[in-house]
Amino acid sequence: MNATINHADLLRLRMRAQGLAGSGAGSSAASATKSGSSRLSGPEKIAATASRMLAMQGQDWRSSRWALGVRTPGTTVADVYAAFNEALVVRSWPMRGTIHVVAAEDIGWMQSLTNHRVLAGAPKRRAFLGITDSLLDRLTETSLAALANGRSLDRDELSAVWTEASIEWQSAWRYHMIWWLCQNGLTVFGPQLGDSEPRLVLAEGWIRNPRSLSGEEALAELTTRYAAARGPIRRKDLAWWSGLTLRETDRGLALATEAGRLVPVSLADDADTLWVEPELLESVGQASTTAGWHLLPAFDEHLLGYTNRDAQLSPEHFERIVPGKNGMFLATVVNSGRVVGTWKRGAGKKGPVNLTPFPGERVKPDAVRPEFERWAGFYGFDDIPLSLADPHSKHPVG
Repeated sequence: MNATINHADLLRLRMRAQGLAGSGAGSSAASATKSGSSRLSGPEKIAATASRMLAMQGQDWRSSRWALGVRTPGTTVADVYAAFNEALVVRSWPMRGTIHVVAAEDIGWMQSLTNHRVLAGAPKRRAFLGITDSLLDRLTETSLAALANGRSLDRDELSAVWTEASIEWQSAWRYHMIWWLCQNGLTVFGPQLGDSEPRLVLAEGWIRNPRSLSGEEALAELTTRYAAARGPIRRKDLAWWSGLTLRETDRGLALATEAGRLVPVSLADDADTLWVEPELLESVGQASTTAGWHLLPAFDEHLLGYTNRDAQLSPEHFERIVPGKNGMFLATVVNSGRVVGTWKRGAGKKGPVNLTPFPGERVKPDAVRPEFERWAGFYGFDDIPLSLADPHSKHPVG
């Protein structure tokens, strides 16, 4: 018979798994122990967080930097940059056709496991864009030649190479071609200059120690590590997050359960079975570890890691996080694991950070300030004002 957890347990376990337990604590004690973080350099700590999370939303480059930092206490944005420049982490498309930040060693086996679904629709997309097979070959060969011998390119530089090669390309082609090169494991976004996005490089040579996993071994690894970094998860969470079929999802859960790497649990008043890492489940009944405030970035895994987010966010507030349901998740103010508002930095070097609580929620700047200062310290910002906005207005009130 499955163990039973309540809804408070679910939230606590998810926060611990996410590395968000405690007020401004970043990585939980358990994850710090696993990564041996006390012995690691700053960039290595960032890479350990990326590895523990398996893959983190990366379409918004600025947000993904703090997603790493908030889970890695004592690091700065310079450590994130160094982790990229030291080839410890990369930015690419591991699954679902969505760009993520991934530990460099993991990107290859993840793509091998998930590519059969995302690549299947590529020919139809190229037909719509007008990219013939011969053009695809020429664009690919030209791109790879330009990246040879350790060279890196940003997006504009890559398309300039096509122009120099007398290829009459169209603007809509660039995203598809970069995706195609990365999705096939030919390239990744690796080195980073200034505060700009990482630059495109050849995967071979940049990734020094790729892991080699395939078949059921890879399926069990993805299933286990996804659940270990998200807390109790549902079958449909895994299927959506990974982009795998329900049949593959069920097999992954069965493999992980048979190996003792995950255990099924029941949620009170809920018919769904959830799966959780046994070590994490042992923390049920311990003192609450969700207390405290967090300023989480846009597109954070705290919400995007699941299909059912009710534990973290009241459904009636969903449109305040994703205005117009346009897929653009805003940065969130979180108290004791629950989303209670949004936050945004104003324009300019000294632009204020404005907190906008949900109606009926109380957000006090003094309570948020320690986490705000941790965010500012991560980026090296000085004298940034912190303001509270009226939830019924777009204007800050103090």
